[in-house]
Amino acid sequence: MEVLKGSPPEEPRRQPGFFDLVVNRLQAIGISLLAGLLFAAAIVIVFGLLAREVFLTARAGPLDREITLFVRGLESPFRNNLAIVLTFFGSHLFIIPATLVVAYVLRAKGHPISALLFFSSVAGGFLLNALLKISFQRARPDLWPALVFEHTFSFPSGHAAMSTVFYGGLASVVFHQTDRRGPRILAVSGALIAILTIMATRVYLGVHWTTDVIAGFVVGIFWVVLSAIATEIVYRRVPGARPVRRPRRGASKAASS
Repeated sequence: MEVLKGSPPEEPRRQPGFFDLVVNRLQAIGISLLAGLLFAAAIVIVFGLLAREVFLTARAGPLDREITLFVRGLESPFRNNLAIVLTFFGSHLFIIPATLVVAYVLRAKGHPISALLFFSSVAGGFLLNALLKISFQRARPDLWPALVFEHTFSFPSGHAAMSTVFYGGLASVVFHQTDRRGPRILAVSGALIAILTIMATRVYLGVHWTTDVIAGFVVGIFWVVLSAIATEIVYRRVPGARPVRRPRRGASKAASS
């Protein structure tokens, strides 16, 4: 007599533990996005410390005054004219039309999403910095008459913030357009040189304290990181939006083997 064998009972599925949930969530978010969020949080803490110093001391601290007095001793007609020329590349008179040109070129090259995100990033940076200036209302340096006239508040530096947003945004565009190491290193190096140069001119011209330009740089970096995160999220959710197809790790090795 033949005995019918039934299918073996299914083993109960193991409920995922806390560690499994964390790993799955990290994989869904992406390590790069998580690192960006953590970096943005660290930037907020740094800006909070600078803002606390501004609130606690109505006037500039010893470090601000010493650096400004030191820079005063470096003035010369040639350096004055050079600083005025260089600081122009961090002003709204340059950044606004340059942003429109970059956005137009990106769109003409077939990258409309990159163009929209870059334009939105710069526009949002302008708005954020303006709101911070109104909130803190820090007076401009008054140790001597500045070499250029500014009518807005001092903290944070608008030139430092917007040059960071603009040139940092350009470097971010390069990162999304190519995976090649050379252009990426060149883009980051060029952006840092431009940003630091403009920051130095603001202190040299006597229109900002050192803490103003540092805070502006921090605000700009924060906005660039948030914009890069938003760009990456859009590229992941919109099919065909990413300019560069990034192969998974090991995929290129498997294809060549």
